[in-house]
Amino acid sequence: MRRHALLPILLASLIFGVYVPAAQAVLTLTTDGINDGFILTTFVSGYNFNGNYGPLAQGIAPNGQVITGSVGDAKIYVFNDVDNQTLASAVSATTYTFTTVNPNYAMTTAGGQVYGAQLQGAHYEQFNSNGTHSVIPVLSVTTPVVTATSNLGMWGNPMNGHIIASASQGLIDINPVAGTFRVINAGLFPDGVSVSPDGTVAFVENGGTVQSYNIATGALIHQFNTGHAPDGTGVIIGGLFNGDVIVNNNDGTVGLLDPTKADGDPTQFVIIASGGTRGDFVSPDTSNGTLFLSQIERVDRLSCGPGCSIGVAPPPTGVPEPATLVLLGSGLAGICALRYRRNQA
Repeated sequence: MRRHALLPILLASLIFGVYVPAAQAVLTLTTDGINDGFILTTFVSGYNFNGNYGPLAQGIAPNGQVITGSVGDAKIYVFNDVDNQTLASAVSATTYTFTTVNPNYAMTTAGGQVYGAQLQGAHYEQFNSNGTHSVIPVLSVTTPVVTATSNLGMWGNPMNGHIIASASQGLIDINPVAGTFRVINAGLFPDGVSVSPDGTVAFVENGGTVQSYNIATGALIHQFNTGHAPDGTGVIIGGLFNGDVIVNNNDGTVGLLDPTKADGDPTQFVIIASGGTRGDFVSPDTSNGTLFLSQIERVDRLSCGPGCSIGVAPPPTGVPEPATLVLLGSGLAGICALRYRRNQA
């Protein structure tokens, strides 16, 4: 997701009344996606502002609600963690001030706390459950003193609560509690970023490819050429596709990458969803193991079914996913209606 000088475009649209309608394409599972057992639902829709970028990333607050930014109307939204919502469903909406030329918010959940930053040059921030936010204190390294500022994507390391981020200093490892960071690779400025379940590997988009890097050493492990303009990624944990990588693509598709298969193998990268607008970052829902997929005008949710999760450890047994809750609610409503009719007979 290379976004440069977005702020002038937004200001021009406000000053001159220019409006670019958002596309209405809807991401849909392909036959492969259906056969592989994936479930695709809509978390929230209605980001019909300038037709360029919608909500890029989400974080899960300690109270279980979902925090996400919207550059189209300059708001930080807080939603309950259920599907089929619109902007009007938000628990709260807090206006924020643009501080960079690309004021979309990257976000992540690390150590049970939501963090984020406006893209390309902003300070990293921590978010309260109500959507208010403040700069992480210090966040610097010494000898010489350097303060970390954002570039593009970020992801919470599930093993230690750190943030692996694409920053102005390269790919970095942030300790948000201590307020320090370590440079992983000073020459790497990727787009989408995710971390393997064991916290040792960073998967990033770089130069139109998906690359994997050793977080400890910063060394390149492998480069995958998918041919579909990749961006955000998330690693599957458990189930049939354990270790495979979900890839959200700028071309409106979602792919399943098997990093164990040889380059050139046609089954190494399979499209499991298509027909979307423009895929961008992804974010794990740490409450239930699903994955949020950003599109221009909506946020979709991808599930890999029972016994597996995407980006985070599987939820405890018996914790239903939002799509399951919707089906359960519909079933209960039907039973109640039937019982009422019988009582009236």
